[in-house]
Amino acid sequence: MEKAQEQFVAQFVASQGSLRSYIQTLVGYSADADDVMQELSLTLWREYEHYDQTRPFIAWAFGIAKNHIARWRTKSAINRRRFSPEAEAALAVAYGQLEDELRERRTVLADCMERLGQQAHQLLDQRYQQNFDLNKMAELHKSSVNAINKKLGRIRQVLIDCTGRTEPI
Repeated sequence: MEKAQEQFVAQFVASQGSLRSYIQTLVGYSADADDVMQELSLTLWREYEHYDQTRPFIAWAFGIAKNHIARWRTKSAINRRRFSPEAEAALAVAYGQLEDELRERRTVLADCMERLGQQAHQLLDQRYQQNFDLNKMAELHKSSVNAINKKLGRIRQVLIDCTGRTEPI
């Protein structure tokens, strides 16, 4: 692999989590965020030769991500804008500044997630990745909404305790 390709991969992998979080925040629906992230990844790869090495990679990537989100909104049948353009710009700056802290938190959380059982993973996936509501989850698991909510609460508490945080995740 050429040096430029290695540099791209290292910089992209280091910033991928923050980019994904930023896109998810602004796009909302997970499948749409996946599509935007995939398009962004290809664009960053194709345009890397034009990247100014004197600027932070993450700032460059956030600028391109912002353009991809705007394009997605234009193509989308429903304008899903949840924030003003000023708020979106502030989010991009904040995500860029918090990159190191967020990366560290994601690493700790991933380690904690590995310790969870299969049912906990399934519940978290259904609730937070697939955006199932509690009623649908209760039906799938042949359980009450209250029982599902309590299970999710216990899982969140396990993750809070494991990560050593004092506030909810």
